[in-house]
Amino acid sequence: MFKGTHTRYVTARSHVGDFIKVQYGRDDIEFSALNYEFAKNYYMYLRTVRNCSNNMAIKYISNFKKIILRAVAKDLITKDPFKLFIGKKTKVRKQPLTRLELKRLGDFVFDSDRLDVVRDIFIFQCYTGLAYIDVYQLKWEDIKDGNDGGLWIMSSRQKSKSQTDIPLLPKAVEIMAKYKNDPICIQRRSVLPVRSNQKMNEYLKEITEVCEISTKLNTHKARRTFAQSHLIMVFLFMLLRKC
Repeated sequence: MFKGTHTRYVTARSHVGDFIKVQYGRDDIEFSALNYEFAKNYYMYLRTVRNCSNNMAIKYISNFKKIILRAVAKDLITKDPFKLFIGKKTKVRKQPLTRLELKRLGDFVFDSDRLDVVRDIFIFQCYTGLAYIDVYQLKWEDIKDGNDGGLWIMSSRQKSKSQTDIPLLPKAVEIMAKYKNDPICIQRRSVLPVRSNQKMNEYLKEITEVCEISTKLNTHKARRTFAQSHLIMVFLFMLLRKC
């Protein structure tokens, strides 16, 4: 289990424990006491007392339900007590960075090296579309010469195990060259000195404030920026290299 997943389940367990204390005035209850009313009241507790958004509340209930289904599978209870609880997520439109925001981010001069590094990695993701785990694991042996004469990323994605072939735009090549002799990269044999996902998102939050960017920066925002803003640029770049 990834550290982030473990942290989410620890938080979910804490919320359930606090709810039981508030709702029932005790530290724990039996599995057999779980029912539809429990799920409905737990949802209201998350929305009001914990001040969770609708989507976050449903996510916490979903995490708890996975444990319940394991209890059903192990015959600790006979049926899913949450079966009748149907939570509907609110559709959220997630916007990519605008070209102006990306330029402001790229041109900003940081006083801190750590913010400079994280900014560069984020921009690299914007120009390649790589997920956090894929850019973390990117090695120099994954960088190969393409038939068009340019550099390509040719590797397998961690999540889907599918082959990834991505032509590298000049900005991405520039960032790779910048960190080629970085001690962390040399030690890990990696292309970029990527921090933990938790630290990346923590520093990106700080960068958002320093650069006065209106939208929240995180590692997922980089992939959306690539998908909605730079994918066409990649195709045009490939066509130009073939000419």
